[in-house]
Amino acid sequence: MPSFQAVSILDRDLVSRPIFIALFTIPFALYWLYQWLLPKPVPGIAYNPEATKSLLGDIPSMIKEVSVTGEFRVWCAKQVKRMNSPICQVFIRPFGKPWILLADYRESKDILMRRKEFDKSSFLSDGMACVGEFHGIYKTGDKFKSNRQLIQDLMTTTFLDGHVGPAVYNKGLELLRLFEMKMRLAKGRPFSVKKDFEYASLDVMLEFAFGKNWEHTALGREIEVISGLSASDIELGGLDQPVTFPVPEVEGFLKSVYEVPEIVEKTINAIMPKLQTWWWSKQSWYKKIFDDKERAMKEQVAIGVKNFLAGHVETGVEHMLMREAARAEKEGRKPDFDSKVFRDELFGDIIGGHHTTSGAMMWLTKYLTDLPHIQTKLRSVLYSTLSTARNENRLFTFEEIRHAKLPYLDAVLEEMLRINAVPVTREALCDTTILGCPIKKGTQVFFMSNGPGFLSPSLPVDDSKRSESSRNAKMNAHWDESGDLSVFEPERWLVRKREGKGLLAEDVDFDGAAGPQLVFGAGPRQCWGRRLAHMEMRTIIAMLVWEFEFERTPPALSSHAGLEGIARVPQQCYVRIKKVQ
Repeated sequence: MPSFQAVSILDRDLVSRPIFIALFTIPFALYWLYQWLLPKPVPGIAYNPEATKSLLGDIPSMIKEVSVTGEFRVWCAKQVKRMNSPICQVFIRPFGKPWILLADYRESKDILMRRKEFDKSSFLSDGMACVGEFHGIYKTGDKFKSNRQLIQDLMTTTFLDGHVGPAVYNKGLELLRLFEMKMRLAKGRPFSVKKDFEYASLDVMLEFAFGKNWEHTALGREIEVISGLSASDIELGGLDQPVTFPVPEVEGFLKSVYEVPEIVEKTINAIMPKLQTWWWSKQSWYKKIFDDKERAMKEQVAIGVKNFLAGHVETGVEHMLMREAARAEKEGRKPDFDSKVFRDELFGDIIGGHHTTSGAMMWLTKYLTDLPHIQTKLRSVLYSTLSTARNENRLFTFEEIRHAKLPYLDAVLEEMLRINAVPVTREALCDTTILGCPIKKGTQVFFMSNGPGFLSPSLPVDDSKRSESSRNAKMNAHWDESGDLSVFEPERWLVRKREGKGLLAEDVDFDGAAGPQLVFGAGPRQCWGRRLAHMEMRTIIAMLVWEFEFERTPPALSSHAGLEGIARVPQQCYVRIKKVQ
């Protein structure tokens, strides 16, 4: 029988052996787990080797850049330039697939227009989940098509010219009045017009959706405040010191329109967007935003139902109700006018149209301010084309600007959009390839529109690596990349019809396919509100240039730094204006 001492030694051995094994195996296991969790690059696609040595991948580099510029697209463009490849990969989501950056316009357009292996990105859909049953969050299936069918009347020429166009023009008149009041109070000093454009565009979208059924306008309240000011209420500094005007804050539903895009942007950038949306949905501030939205939207839909049943169909919501009634009759059921789809769809449209178009008009104002020769050309073209209004010493009417052929104005708009586009995103629905490189199902692909081929010369691509549909597609090969593509030059989009330097319709044609453009996307998922945005920009900018001369602002107020979200908007938008003589 073993002694007590021998048993104790045996027990110690039995206890210490697992500990000893654990001390050796756990570090190896942890090391193996660490190596397994490190970013795994896709073979054949350029990447930053340093990023594969950290669990955070490219995140530190990206955060450092975005904290300074406010723009993810700037960081992406730098990665493409650094790797000198039309396709590269970055590691932004820990433990997830790398994101693919594609800097080749031809292949990007082919994927967007022809390749069914790609569709709406879950990266964006997850971020936009708070918007609800808005067509923009769905992949291209029955739900997407059903929502699009409900709103198909709202981009027709009849609806835009008959309902939205006059509203845009009237809002432009209010903006002219507001600018003139501020001009007189500022006495030659610069002032910010960011909120002015935001409020004007917001009011346009409210009129688009609800018509006169919506009574509380954002710009109207601002005009009321500014019109009540006297010279003694304004603190004036030096001629280059900006004047600060009081800006009334929007409330209730309008505040929701402002705050939801911020929620979307923060959610898109979250490491775990679905979890963040769930957590925020439990918070009182979040609930208030969407309670205000639901209350206002229900009220407006109820008014729309009453008008529709009375035979009155004019507004966006009334046209949607008409579509639902027709669809219900065809399907042999009662129309569902209480559907959440009406509220969410219109709310999504209001958010998208307000945020993007107001930012675009700010950029246009900045370019016209910084480039007086382009401003002068545009004003001359407007006066010559709309000569009747000019000879009668009056502003043109909406009908006059609607029918006017203004290729130079269209080129100015297109050039602004080219320079300020944000990346379009798609997701691989199955294992596939891009430029001969393997792309796994679920991979997020970003089509870069601020790098090679857009703001710098294209990178060479072996055509044999392109998809068959890309090789067979006819692309415009006449885009001149020999000059500085980062410079604002509207003439890039013009085709000369006769010799000379004239910019009237008899001298040039506008060619929207002359060069690369992805700002509205392409194919079945291209931006639904493109025609509305173009009408608003074209009308209001023409009105402003007709009435005012935009003089240069001090360098400290003239930054072209942007903020990237649903769209790219300038961080600053100051003007110094005087009436055109």
